Amino acid sequence: LIGVIAVLVLYSGMFWFYIKKIETKRDLNVRIKKVDEESKGFEEKIAEVTAFQDTEAKLEAAKKSIKDIQLAQKKVIFALDQAALNLPDGVWLTVLTQGANKDPNGMIIGGYSFSLGAIKNYYDVLTKVQGLSKDATLEIKNMVVSVGHNKQIIQFEIITKAVDIDS
Repeated sequence: LIGVIAVLVLYSGMFWFYIKKIETKRDLNVRIKKVDEESKGFEEKIAEVTAFQDTEAKLEAAKKSIKDIQLAQKKVIFALDQAALNLPDGVWLTVLTQGANKDPNGMIIGGYSFSLGAIKNYYDVLTKVQGLSKDATLEIKNMVVSVGHNKQIIQFEIITKAVDIDS
C-alpha cells in the first residue's frame, strides 16, 4: 500500500510539473503575441521617424541651395552696382546679363560708346574695383560710322565674373 501511495504521489508530482510546463508555455506564447503586437506599433513609429529624417535631410539640402543662391546674388548685385557707379560719360549700357556661360557668377556687360578710349577706361576701372574679376575680357563687337556727323559708334562687350569683395 505504501508503494501504491508513493507511486501515486510520484505520478501526481510529475503530472503537476507537466501541467505547470504547459501553463508556462501558454503564458510565454501569450507574452510573445503581446510583444509582437507592441513591436508592430514600434515599426510604424520607426518608419515615421525615418520619413521625418528623410524630410529633414531634403529640407536641409534645399536650405543650403537657397543660401548658395543668396550668396551668388549678393555678389552679382554688388558687381552690377559697381558697373553702374563707374559708368563714364559717353558710354551707355544695353546688356547686363548674369549667369554667362552657365556660371551663376558670370556676367556680360555690353553697350555702346562714341569713343574707344572711353570703353578702354571703363574696362580698366571695372578690372580694378572690388566685386569684379581681374580676369575680365573686352570684346569690340563692331564699329559703325554714322553719316550725319561722322561719329563712330562702337559696340562692346565685357565678360567678367562677380567675386567676393575680399578677392
